[in-house]
Amino acid sequence: MALTLTAPLSGALHELLTARSLRERNREIVFALVAAGNRGEVNHLTRHWAGAAGTGGRTLPDGLGLTVESVIADHDVVALRATARAEGAAWSLVAELHFDAAGRIERCQDLLVPQTPAS
Repeated sequence: MALTLTAPLSGALHELLTARSLRERNREIVFALVAAGNRGEVNHLTRHWAGAAGTGGRTLPDGLGLTVESVIADHDVVALRATARAEGAAWSLVAELHFDAAGRIERCQDLLVPQTPAS
């Protein structure tokens, strides 16, 4: 007996796989933004630390480092929780990034909270 997919099951499977691939793509974009920030590039995640550069651009503090704590992707939204460190200070960064169908960031909402040293 040969197994065949029925049209409704085939459509549901296609939707599931498409949604999964979009979530994975968006998740990878967030990891790429973190890596770019760690290379000193200004982007949605590092804009809080960006200062004016002498040539009219924007620059980040030397040694700014983002460490991913968790990433959750659902449909067109990715939530990131990260720790940022620069110049002896640390912050907790929580960001929610909304993507369009082409993988461009439509909206980025974030919260940055300074970490206090443990006593």
